[in-house]
Amino acid sequence: MKSLQNRDVKRAVRSLFEPASVAVVGASDDPSKFGYLLMSNLLEFGYSGRIYPVNRNRETVFGLRCYPTVSAIPGEVEAVIVLVPAQHTPQIMQECVEKGVRGVIICTSGFREAGRDGAELEEKTLQIARKGGIRIAGPNTTGFLNAYNGFTSAFVKISRPRRGNVSVISQTGMFASVLLEHIMSTQPFGLSKVAGLGNKADIDDADVLEYYEDDEDTEVIVIYAEGIRDGRRFLEVSKRVARKKPIIILKSARSHSGGRAALTHTGSLMVRDEVFDAVCRSAGLIRVEDIEELIDLAKAFAFLPAPRGERVGVIAYTGAGCVMSADAVERYGLKLAAPTQETMERLRRHAPSFGILSNPLDAELVRQGVGDPQASLIISLEAFLSDPEVDMVSLVLVGLTKESKIWDVDIDVVFPKIRERFPEKPLVVTNLASRQVMDEYREKLEQLGIPVYPSLLRNIRALSALSNYYGRLRH
Repeated sequence: MKSLQNRDVKRAVRSLFEPASVAVVGASDDPSKFGYLLMSNLLEFGYSGRIYPVNRNRETVFGLRCYPTVSAIPGEVEAVIVLVPAQHTPQIMQECVEKGVRGVIICTSGFREAGRDGAELEEKTLQIARKGGIRIAGPNTTGFLNAYNGFTSAFVKISRPRRGNVSVISQTGMFASVLLEHIMSTQPFGLSKVAGLGNKADIDDADVLEYYEDDEDTEVIVIYAEGIRDGRRFLEVSKRVARKKPIIILKSARSHSGGRAALTHTGSLMVRDEVFDAVCRSAGLIRVEDIEELIDLAKAFAFLPAPRGERVGVIAYTGAGCVMSADAVERYGLKLAAPTQETMERLRRHAPSFGILSNPLDAELVRQGVGDPQASLIISLEAFLSDPEVDMVSLVLVGLTKESKIWDVDIDVVFPKIRERFPEKPLVVTNLASRQVMDEYREKLEQLGIPVYPSLLRNIRALSALSNYYGRLRH
């Protein structure tokens, strides 16, 4: 069998996202066991490949024939998921080599992150894999998930993922469990792939990036990292991939205390933060400060087209919204658009004579002129979105309660037509209203692919990320 160095890396990583068959070592039909939850996820997600439960203490699991070892499985096995205690992994890996397995996901902890003995066990397991040409994900990971074929190695109970265009690389299992569930229950964009790399004994960020580079279902890439093992290769690969697909990265362990925590969590060594910053700038990566910003930007890139430039048109139904939006535009390095004279004349025809109209546009003046909030919104949006001097628009809506008619807007009437007429310009929305109104507006708008953020500052931050990324590509 070929050595690790000579194998096709992309093909090996593909086997962990798209295996034709998988053996689950530690499979169980006991609901208290991780092996039960993993098997349940595979079956409920509709994974269509062959599943081989492996457990020497059971004859069947979930009605499937169970095998005592990987070696005892009669058919070909492309991938193996390991859920048994760490001390058994060298023997299991040897069986995988003899079986001709291509990739192994080791979910078990107790390796490098646990100290010297664990590090020796990890190295022993890795050496066996290398000699047999097997690629390893982990150890100490929830592993991989593919929303398009139902494959997963998640051993906690999660909902079936919504299919979308965002793929994730993470060093922690949180992204294949807790955060994944959070995204699916609170965010409108769907997921394509998730790779939890754990200790990164073998497969690392660059390996998965190369797979995502060619994956047709991946258009936006999100990375959570605690450390980078091979900085030179990561820079080389990420620089190439970032020219094709936006890469949003959150690196924790920025401080000394965070670095110590990362070492005990996944055995990662902290990269000096200023060095990592330089890598991100050089490669064209979009670095974020926290999970909130990471999800905000993932939503923006998943939904919105590339802006032609950095000029923002702001429409707000409050004077304060206009002022704060102008401050945010400057803070995030964008420019307030200078709408054409034709656009401003068009708006003045609908506003009272005492009103002073500009950008940011106080659309309350238009509402007072036409006497109807819905009509004023349509007039304002159409004016800015059709203006060649406006590259993108931030809208600040206001409302009171469902019973109030002062700012009553029928989202289903206004925004489908707006999206259809102006698909080429990014539009983001903040809605200040009662919780009932906010929830209804957000759900309807995001079903149309219009991102909604709870603050106008986050509106502008999202537009800034779009402008910076696509502006870099143009130059």
